[in-house]
Amino acid sequence: MPAIPDPYPFWSPRRLALALGLAAGLAVVLTLGDPGLTIDEPLDVRPGRTYVATLRARGWRFFDRDVVDAVYRDNAEHPPLGRWLLGIASTLGEPFELFLRGRDPVGLYVLSGRLAPALAFAVLVGLIVATSAQRYGRSAGVAAGLSLLFMPRVFAHAHLAALDTFVSLFWALALLRSWRALEQPRPVVAMIGAGFFLALSLLTKIHGWFLIPVVLVAALTRLRPARALAAVAAWTATGFGLFVLGWPWLWYDSVPRLRAYLGTGVERISIQVQYFGQIHADREVPWHYPWFYFAVTVPVGLHLLGAIGLIQGVRHRRADPLPIVLAGAIGLFLVLFSTRVPVYDGERLFLLVFPLWSILIGRGFASAWSALGSRPRSKWLLAAFLVAQGYGVWSFHPFGLSYYNLLVGGLPGAERLGLELTYWGDAVDRVLLDRLTRDLPPDATAALAPTLYPGQGAMTTTRLMFRRGLVLQDEDATGRAARVVISRRAAYWRPEVRARLARDPLLFTRSRQGVWLSGIVGRRR
Repeated sequence: MPAIPDPYPFWSPRRLALALGLAAGLAVVLTLGDPGLTIDEPLDVRPGRTYVATLRARGWRFFDRDVVDAVYRDNAEHPPLGRWLLGIASTLGEPFELFLRGRDPVGLYVLSGRLAPALAFAVLVGLIVATSAQRYGRSAGVAAGLSLLFMPRVFAHAHLAALDTFVSLFWALALLRSWRALEQPRPVVAMIGAGFFLALSLLTKIHGWFLIPVVLVAALTRLRPARALAAVAAWTATGFGLFVLGWPWLWYDSVPRLRAYLGTGVERISIQVQYFGQIHADREVPWHYPWFYFAVTVPVGLHLLGAIGLIQGVRHRRADPLPIVLAGAIGLFLVLFSTRVPVYDGERLFLLVFPLWSILIGRGFASAWSALGSRPRSKWLLAAFLVAQGYGVWSFHPFGLSYYNLLVGGLPGAERLGLELTYWGDAVDRVLLDRLTRDLPPDATAALAPTLYPGQGAMTTTRLMFRRGLVLQDEDATGRAARVVISRRAAYWRPEVRARLARDPLLFTRSRQGVWLSGIVGRRR
């Protein structure tokens, strides 16, 4: 029987990955300045710019102990790779941002720094598309890439100059490259090369260490125990060696510094979390918190396709164990954050599970597509169903971090249930701050609430505010300020913030689905 010709020979998995990756990156870059400044962005961009400036000034002396101690001492809670990327992007983009927008009053050029996670997101989408298309066909690749793009919180994170999108990229990349190495004729040798990608993940955030048990289990599904252990040992040794090499902070006092770093995941200042109307410390959040946020922060239709993909993966686990490995990795993080490990900010600390879930979504879509056979009308309906899942990204932008799906009735349902409506300050955007700047009476003061570190108000000051001589004060000034810019992170509202809200009107708000996420409070006349 003659082979059936490929109707779309041009669209190889690599070309699909390139096209969808570029489209995803462009979608982020064109909307890069829309979200407001989040809490962690200055804290991550500043060290990165310091790394770059010090290297340029000191050259090879950057690696001397006194320089290493000075550069890393106040930011050793995370490894440096993500901050290097942010610092490089911020530094390279500074001249262009200066030309297009003028001088940044705080000197960090965070908007330029955001180019790094935008590029990382483009690469991540391309990786997911290529992996899914190679294993399950073109329809799976397209669906997997679009599903990742259509997850509002994942898309929102891609705009932010923080570490989370890097964590997702390097974790997924390390896992998928190790799986590919295990499929090679000489897996031990191949795993030595794959150790480079483990190092990238280890150098980004502490999450990388959890690759080791996942990959060990994956190796045992494909190889005899002795060979699996040898392959994973070679991979781990390579990754750990490159991890130490890539972080000069660990070159001196190596053991105590490594021990202190590994302890930062559990030894830290407690963060307050609002969950079903109650305020919890991050260690006291109910066990179901991560499972709940995994369920309610992805469009329901994508969850349905993912469930189909998981079922298909279980049925064909002997021929293709990868879906079970992906599901196991997702389950590992959900179980981990169900313990007394600190968890907060909704989905943020386990954001890396969503690219893995998107591969299963792609597999589920491909199964449904194949089952429809030669019924073009039904296939069009299935394609339309997939595209419709992107409504949340469009309708919530630029406040995708506030997205909730239909399982809780959207954002209004989340408000009724007492869930966190916004957590990172992104809803205090340029639209809101420009309105404050235009309407604020001469010589009047304005404050930002809540503020989680000293100087957060000043960091949030825009170029227009600076030109008019206005600098936002921290929440200590809430009681006396003529205007208060409020982010609706109620777990951190002080009594004076609640008093202002009860006494004075909201003059202007930023909202989605009829729920306000940030606003300006003014005094009654």
